[in-house]
Amino acid sequence: GDVLIASKFKEKGPYHTLKQWMDKHANAYGFYLVYTDNPNRKGFKNEPWHYSYKPLSKPYLEAYLNLDLKTLLKKEKLLGNNHFSDAFIERYINENILGINPSLLPQNNNR
Repeated sequence: GDVLIASKFKEKGPYHTLKQWMDKHANAYGFYLVYTDNPNRKGFKNEPWHYSYKPLSKPYLEAYLNLDLKTLLKKEKLLGNNHFSDAFIERYINENILGINPSLLPQNNNR
């Protein structure tokens, strides 16, 4: 079956022991859970398998946040780009891109 099912990482799931080890040791190796189970967090659902390597992902996120997404979407002629208002793009970034583990966010995030 599908590996990426959250229940498989919980108690009695086949990946529970791996998840326990990752929760305890991942940060020491530079890996951080991206989408946490914080109930106040918006955006993408908790993904207990989704880790990011902070030494690379943090600078990538900083570069991404400096892009003019609306202009890029129009330039690429992405279907439906005319519906991507400034408010929609801002909400998407704030809830989905910046709604990640705070340890992975840029320190000087001006959003």
